[in-house]
Amino acid sequence: MHPLFSLRPAHTTDAPVLAALATQIWLHTYATEGVSPVIADYVLREITPAKLAASLEDPCAITLVAECDENLVGFAALRLNATCPSPIKAASNIELETLYVQAHFLGQGIGSALLLQAEDMALAQAPASSGLWLTVNARNARAIRFYAAHGYQRIGTHVFMLGGVSHENQVLVGKF
Repeated sequence: MHPLFSLRPAHTTDAPVLAALATQIWLHTYATEGVSPVIADYVLREITPAKLAASLEDPCAITLVAECDENLVGFAALRLNATCPSPIKAASNIELETLYVQAHFLGQGIGSALLLQAEDMALAQAPASSGLWLTVNARNARAIRFYAAHGYQRIGTHVFMLGGVSHENQVLVGKF
């Protein structure tokens, strides 16, 4: 068992560590058949300290981090004014863009704490909003079960293109 964790808003100085953490989690989750040139290109192009720093400075983005012994072990990123891709539009324009927890720290309540805090922050930003929407890879059964356990329901699908290959994502919505 790992020591206790704490949550806090992310700072621009967290960008390099967030990039390393996001890369590690993304590869562990999605590169299940190894790292292809397409995957390497995507990760090295999209998950960079500069892009994360820009997101952290964006007034339409909110990022929370989970720390354990002053090391980042997870994070949640919200996007305000986001358009839901499902034909059945979510009642909210707030997207949970990312919710990542390092594999060594799964099952310890960190993901749940990040999700609940993100929901609270979303509600504070948009009191008239009724919830969050998100996309999750249709093959990520663990994440789908996690969101279902927190009351999120599927409202549609969305395709994520990577290297000319389509990957089905489920569009989920959760109510506050």
